[in-house]
Amino acid sequence: MKRRQALAALGALGGGGAIVTGTGAFTSVEANRDLSVQVADDSNALLRMAAAGEGNDEYVTTNGGELGINLTGSNPTDAGGQGVNADATTVIADLFEVQNQGTQAVDVEVTPLSFVDTGNGDTLIVLVVPQTGFPSVTLGTGDTETYSLVIDAFPGGGDLQVTDTLTVTGEAT
Repeated sequence: MKRRQALAALGALGGGGAIVTGTGAFTSVEANRDLSVQVADDSNALLRMAAAGEGNDEYVTTNGGELGINLTGSNPTDAGGQGVNADATTVIADLFEVQNQGTQAVDVEVTPLSFVDTGNGDTLIVLVVPQTGFPSVTLGTGDTETYSLVIDAFPGGGDLQVTDTLTVTGEAT
């Protein structure tokens, strides 16, 4: 019987020694590493935002490297256009695009997708319409989503205007 007790005590002592010495794991590490971050214009960033191409690029502006959309008299077209028609629906297809220039797939969402201004019985509605994904799209590396605008001014549109901000959100999948 004493032999069994001695073996049990020896086994317990050996097991306890293994617990005390551990398996090489650790609870904390602090290490200094280099970090380099650069802010780029929208057209050169990891999530690129730019005019979609020929034809409608006059409506897309760049201010301080940031993309904007301007359909007002402060941004007349080469032909002299200074806004949208009253009591009409205007579609500007393929206006701007968002491209994933990063290293992994990204869920992209543009919000809000609608803007409304009303007054004196008139209404102005602006809709942002993604080409393929609604309301968001997953872009693989190098993939691009193109956005269009639909503007409806009714019954006349009056002196209404929409001055607001689009938010483009990209989140790695």
